[in-house]
Amino acid sequence: MTRTSRPGLALLLVLVLLPFGVGLPASADDPGGQTRDADWRRFDAAFATVAPGTNFLAAEVRDGACIPVHGLTPDRRLAVGSTFKLYVLAELARQVAAGEVAWSESLPIQDALKSLPSGGMRYQPEGLRHSLRHYAERMIEDSDNTATDHLIARLGRENVEAAQAPLGHGDPAVNTPFLLTREMFAFKISIPADDTDAYLTADDATQRRFLADRVGPMRFLTEDLGEWVAPKRIDSIEWFASATEICRALGHLAAMAEQPDLAPIWPILGLNRGGVLDRAAWPYTGHKGGYEAGVLNLTWLLRRADDRLFVVTAGFNDPVYYVDQAAAWTLALDAVERLSEAP
Repeated sequence: MTRTSRPGLALLLVLVLLPFGVGLPASADDPGGQTRDADWRRFDAAFATVAPGTNFLAAEVRDGACIPVHGLTPDRRLAVGSTFKLYVLAELARQVAAGEVAWSESLPIQDALKSLPSGGMRYQPEGLRHSLRHYAERMIEDSDNTATDHLIARLGRENVEAAQAPLGHGDPAVNTPFLLTREMFAFKISIPADDTDAYLTADDATQRRFLADRVGPMRFLTEDLGEWVAPKRIDSIEWFASATEICRALGHLAAMAEQPDLAPIWPILGLNRGGVLDRAAWPYTGHKGGYEAGVLNLTWLLRRADDRLFVVTAGFNDPVYYVDQAAAWTLALDAVERLSEAP
């Protein structure tokens, strides 16, 4: 099938021709089992039409470990957009537990760390102070990029890089140097292609100098940065993780949140329910997503009414077209709904 700029048409055809859960009786020996398996096969077929690069994992979290319920290339590592902010939150929590920082620590807004939207902290005056917890809340609820860059700067870029492996990321080098959001925007919008090519082939030390010397002085409220209207270098200038790795990170965060000093993790993650409206089935829901042209990630940490904990994470990458957000959200939320009835 020839890809067009409207991939949602193919998905609609799949949904019409293969309605979820219709016409497949359950087995007497396995009540509901065959229907559930067939439903997941239909889900997979629809999911694969959304973008050429996808991953998916629905898993139960037990004692911090992910027990898969269903996956679709869950180990494929993709660009995840702002979902990387889970790693920043986890490093903040680690440093709180170690006594290196405190949730209540006051941190001033700096013009040098202001980024582009999403988020409104970029408009606040330099010197205005907020607690680290407030920065974390804005980073998760609003996906505030300025809040995120302030946190990375305070925690230390290299500390965030080092946090990835303990959180279950199998190749932290793909996110080294760990980009600030303002640095990602600079590459997508302003840095010439030849300079970006040189950056990508340089060693880590040279890349860090480039970020400090070339991007550091840029001010994102006053400069004409250029334009960005299509997917651009989503395989190289981004943050990368697999569905399995994202689930592991959330499993670690959930385990950390059980420590008294780290209990704020629960309400911080829970500030955004990500469209999960059924509070009876899912009393607690925490959502983090990521988006740029050609990239979409949708991830939830969910506590069910029976107190079991689940993760749903869905990733979509397309190097040519924008991802069909309506189709992606429909499928991901369908996966959440089916987990509400999982045995």
